Amino acid sequence: MEPTVGAVLMVGHFIVSIFGVQLGQPVIYSMPFQTMEQCAVYKAYLPVESVLDLEWKHHTKTQCFTLEQFQAMMAKQQPQKPTGTPEP
Repeated sequence: MEPTVGAVLMVGHFIVSIFGVQLGQPVIYSMPFQTMEQCAVYKAYLPVESVLDLEWKHHTKTQCFTLEQFQAMMAKQQPQKPTGTPEP
């Protein structure tokens, strides 16, 4: 039996100053899971916020998606080619 992907956990890491200024671009990645339940269990293990030092905090945002939701979201992110554009 071949393992299948039924859910995807998206994780975003953000570094923010006490003044609300974000340090650079966030790090965002996704992790596949067989079920939404497995995704929810793993999501619960991730920290939400931690203090790096006096000025900077690390925020982690997470969300579980079904595979279909994730694929639809990624399809929307693909650049749309205008109609009538010749192939290179």
